[in-house]
Order: sequence, then structure tokens, then C-alpha cells
Amino acid sequence: MGKTQSFIHLRPADLLQKTAGRSTLQTTAASHAASKETKPHMLRVHLNKYPGFIGHATSRINRLYNEDSYSMNILKLPTTIAESSLLNSKKSIATKMKLWKELPPQRNVLNISIFDGHGGDRVSKMLASGLHDHITAMVPIRQEFDAVLKKYQDLVGGKYWSRIYKGRKEYYERYIKKCNTKVEQVLLTDGVAPKNGARMIFDKWGNIIDKTSLLSEYERLRLYISYLNYDLNEICGFSSDLEPEEAMKIFTGGSTASSLFLTSYNEEECYDESFFIAPQGLLKLAVTQIGDTKIILCDKNGIAHSLAKVHHPSSSRESRRLGGQFQTDSFGDTRFLNNFANTRSFGDRIGKRDGLTCEPDIYSYLIGPTKMLPHAERSKLQFGGDECFLCLVTDGVTELMSDQELCDLITSTVNNRGLKTASPHFCAQEVLQYVMAISSKHSDNATCVILRLPNWGNWPVIDRTGAIREEKLLSGVSGGERSSG
Repeated sequence: MGKTQSFIHLRPADLLQKTAGRSTLQTTAASHAASKETKPHMLRVHLNKYPGFIGHATSRINRLYNEDSYSMNILKLPTTIAESSLLNSKKSIATKMKLWKELPPQRNVLNISIFDGHGGDRVSKMLASGLHDHITAMVPIRQEFDAVLKKYQDLVGGKYWSRIYKGRKEYYERYIKKCNTKVEQVLLTDGVAPKNGARMIFDKWGNIIDKTSLLSEYERLRLYISYLNYDLNEICGFSSDLEPEEAMKIFTGGSTASSLFLTSYNEEECYDESFFIAPQGLLKLAVTQIGDTKIILCDKNGIAHSLAKVHHPSSSRESRRLGGQFQTDSFGDTRFLNNFANTRSFGDRIGKRDGLTCEPDIYSYLIGPTKMLPHAERSKLQFGGDECFLCLVTDGVTELMSDQELCDLITSTVNNRGLKTASPHFCAQEVLQYVMAISSKHSDNATCVILRLPNWGNWPVIDRTGAIREEKLLSGVSGGERSSG
């Protein structure tokens, strides 16, 4: 059965030296065996106290309370092969669920999530403390997906969920089985999936890396079921016996959610909890998006890339999904149901009937070290490989600075302070200091989490937006004076 932990075990330095020079497979096997034998002597490090690799900072800025939250955990799951083999078998559902819970959790996945609460911090705190546990405990069975949609139709009601449940077969085929979310097909040519099948990447030994889909059907199914179930039963309380009026008073507030799930492309390397510290090969990165919190990647050239599209009423895709119901407030901002700045969220019970859903958009990417790839193959990667860092931020940051300004602030901080001083944690604090310096009295809570990737610090020494940031500091006026959070 899957489980979660907020820490990792680091191997002793002498073990790393002994395994140097072996093949990746030999090193993985040796480290996995050694971790079993020497675990009592290994160093246990909590992820939120690992400033050299994961930095985090949060502030209420100019609000009375801080409703942002975040979490970082290692998810321990069965291997993809073992899980798929069991769930594809012809055994009964009850037998599958029983046997799934007996599968050893050998695969480690780094999960970092960021949540921007509104109407209080109840929902964002619940997500930070419980969402990862629901993901690992969920058995990804198709019948469970149909069951949760049926609950939404019966307990939540409304035309939106009746339409979703009625078309559940097509919905499953499009968004889960065939991974036809917006850009979940990873390698694109000018934004369009290749017509003649997937592009192939060859490693230096001539092995083909097939990237039609980095996530299996069951990995996507697990995310959908766990998100929808958690929101329905515990966050919104639709399965409670309370009267609707009383439930509305108890199950208040809502929250956006952006999560990343990082694991090694070679599953054998994921037996080691610290696989992301010094990976030798490529990494699989999955991102789920609900609302307008953002996950930004900095490539080897220092260029910022937003990894997901936000869910605003101004989105044409969200407009088609919801069929209108948008209004413009006195500030000229478009709102959903005359109240909500986002069209997807956890919580917000009052809007669930009309489609204010926590259905996640799922994106997947292949990133990481390219030392195992021939030079000619690196251009096929989405961002060219050897990326530098990932950054998760709430709209209290992104409303005051662009994605590129954020990346340049981090890279220039490292360039000026040096690698030893400017750790990811130091940089996250610097981002918050800058936001506080340029914020107005209406500015929202701000949170920044930075994950160091293997190429940290190897970007060009150039600050593309330094003049813009300096002007904001001098004038005290940012690009976005109001908060929509």
C-alpha cells in the first residue's frame, strides 16, 4: 500500500564513493541493498529543513491573515509495472483492491504542492496536511472513477455533473486513458503533437525512449479520483448528514492547488529516496493545475517557462466548459458566478453545482541531466535538458512580477551572492523581500517554493529584467496594484 513521508534518508558519503564508476543499474542495485542494510546509520533529513535543495518562504504581505499553504513529501507507491499488471488482470474488484494494498511501495516520488486559500485558511491547510495521503491511499480502479462521478451527480446535483456523468465513457477516454489533456502529450512540434506517431529519443547506448505518454493510465486515474473524492467528502462535506444550510456554515472557503510530482525516468533509480539529489539520468515531471497558482521552470539558459495554464474566467477553454455565467466587477475583472476569480478550486461548496470543480489539468514533461544522451538528441527535449530549478508561487507573487522577472531575481541573487550563500532557501526569502518592497496596501499573501535541479547555478550570467525590477523598486509601483485572490 502507498504511504507518504516528509523526510528522506541520505546515504553516507563513503557509499557514494564506493559506487562511483559503476553502471547506473549497478549503482541503483547497490544503493537499494545498502539502504536496507545501513538504514539505521543513514542521515534522516526533513524536506522542509533542506535549504540547499528546497527553499520556501511565505508572508501575509499586507493582508490580516496568511491563507497560503504548501507541502513537500515523498510519495511511496508500487512500481508502475506491478500496479499495471495487477489492475489489468481479470481478478474481481475486491481482490484487486486487497492485492494492491499488499504491493510493496518501492517507487519514490517527490511531491511539492502550493495552495492559495480564500475565504479563510481552512481548505488550504487541509490540502497541505492531507492531499498527499489521499493520493497514495487511492486504488486507481475504473469503477471507482464512475462511482465518484455518480456521487457528484446525486449529492451535488446540477446540469454540469449530470452532463459529466452521462458522458463519463468519453470523458474517461479523452482525459485519462488517452491522456488528452491540453498539453499532456509532451514532445510537440510548434505546439502540435506529431502526426506520424511519437518522436523518439535515443540514449548513447542506442536504446529508444518512447515518450507518447510519460504517465500511465493508472497514474492519471489516481490523481482524478483522489482529488474529486477528497473535495466531495471532506473539504465540501457533501457526504455528511448535515442540512445544506448548516453545512454551508461549516464547510467554508476554498483554495487553488498546483502540484509537481518528480520521479526518475528509470524506475529502478527510484528505490532510493534521494534520487533527485544527484540524478544520473532523465526525470519525469508531472504537474497538476487547479486555479491560478503557478509552477515555473528555469531552463539552462535562464529562460522562464510556465508549466501550466491558469483557470481564469477569461480563458476561452473554461468559458466553453462552463457555458458562460461570467460577470465583470467594478474593477473590470471577470468573475465566475459574480464572485470567483478562478473557475477551478478545492472547496467553494456554493459553486460546485455550476462546475467550480477540482478536476485537475495534468501536464507531463521530461527534464534533467543529459549526460546519458547524445548531443543530437538533446534538442528533442521540451526545454533542452539540464534545467536549473523549479519554482512554485501564489498569485501574490505573479501579480507583481512576470515569470521571467522571478527567474532573473533568483539567478541574479545566486550570481551576486555565490552558490554557497545563495541557496534555494535564501533565494525564496529574497523573492518575498522583493515582493514586500514593491507591494501595495491591496497586495495578496505571497508564497515561494524553489526546488533545485542538477544544473543549479550554471545559467548564463545575465539579468534580462534587472532594469524593470529596479524601476519597480524605485517607484514603489508594480504592474498589478490589485489582488484578485
